[in-house]
Amino acid sequence: MSKYLFLLLSVLIIFIFCLTLVQNAQNIPSFDDYDATLSFIRNFYFEKRLLLQKTKLLFSFHNEHCIMISRASAAIYFYIFQEINFKPLVLYQNLFLFGFFAVLLAIMRQQKLISFPVVLFTIFFLFSLSFWQVSFYYWAGIQHYTVFFFSFLSLFLLNKTEKPVSRDFLLAVFSVLLAVCSFGNGLLTLFLGAFLLLVQRKYRTLIAWSIISAAILIVIFLSRNPAQIADGEKFNLEWMGRLLFTFLGSYLFVNPSVNMLYTVNIIICFAFGVAVFIFWLWLFFKGYAFKNPLLYVLFSLPILTGIIISISRFSTKAAGGIAPRYMFFTAVIPVMLVLILLDLKILNKKSQQFLVVLGSIIWMTSFYNNINALKSSNKELVTAIHVWQQDKTKPLINQGNLWDYSYRLRWAVENNVIDIDEK
Repeated sequence: MSKYLFLLLSVLIIFIFCLTLVQNAQNIPSFDDYDATLSFIRNFYFEKRLLLQKTKLLFSFHNEHCIMISRASAAIYFYIFQEINFKPLVLYQNLFLFGFFAVLLAIMRQQKLISFPVVLFTIFFLFSLSFWQVSFYYWAGIQHYTVFFFSFLSLFLLNKTEKPVSRDFLLAVFSVLLAVCSFGNGLLTLFLGAFLLLVQRKYRTLIAWSIISAAILIVIFLSRNPAQIADGEKFNLEWMGRLLFTFLGSYLFVNPSVNMLYTVNIIICFAFGVAVFIFWLWLFFKGYAFKNPLLYVLFSLPILTGIIISISRFSTKAAGGIAPRYMFFTAVIPVMLVLILLDLKILNKKSQQFLVVLGSIIWMTSFYNNINALKSSNKELVTAIHVWQQDKTKPLINQGNLWDYSYRLRWAVENNVIDIDEK
């Protein structure tokens, strides 16, 4: 395949993704949008609060996450336009996906592993509909895209840093602060950055990074409300394992519509997830983590994220591992696998072309199946809104708090915070 064909396919895939995004993004809240965005706008702009109180509100926790980037973006949008419109916010959040792609390209170039097949392979997994909930709903993308963008950027800059008093180090610190303020797993970057500097024997920079990390952790944990222990199922290690390994292999999940194929696909994800986990451990004990710590810590971020998710959401078992809201985190796994295998001289040019063919099949199958899932979800949201407009006792979301969500949307509509178009 010529480089022009690779370039053409790359542009085509991104164009299809963008076109699908523009056509299917809609101005309707869903799930966490009611609390993380609509309720926040009320508390931030409509309640009489001092500047210090508003600042605390921006940085307050949403469940176990600091989502300052999400809140600040919504607050700025409302300040400019005097309303919340989720469609442009969804389009805006996807800019961070493009930013993340740019960071990956910079990493490939720095590692001298960039090529047209590798770039196209990356595009197949990043511009996919496998994680459609992240791409098309504000409550997910503005958190998941930003945390990986700023985490990868921070580690990339930290790898370039030679001394603590430098532009790269200051930008790395700023980036990790934004990662921590995007989503909970941004905290992992603090520890991965310390490991990176330790392996590279940049001790002065490590000391500075450790002091800053300790300060961030202290502020984070002191600012959190005391954890409330909720009644629930007793921790089950087997269920955690099902979730973890299915999650680590979920980049192969294409959401087939046939029940038997659906089950087979989950089993395949589980098997490849086990292989990914074993390979990750093998890289550490065989010393690769100390030969190329940057690629190793970048590979570790989605894996450690999966471990945290599987501990906190173990009761969802394997089904939780293929949830579209989590699958952006695993989309980077096959990319990092390819880069590491190239660095180890295991992959050659022929195998790269094979991977491109495999990636194209996964992308096309996933797109076909998930576009239907996306449209079905959007239709359900629109229908629920229209039913609610006729009868405010009807639930907006099946799993949601009926009165809480209904009250928040009613307030937002009555105060012109959001204008839901009739369709």
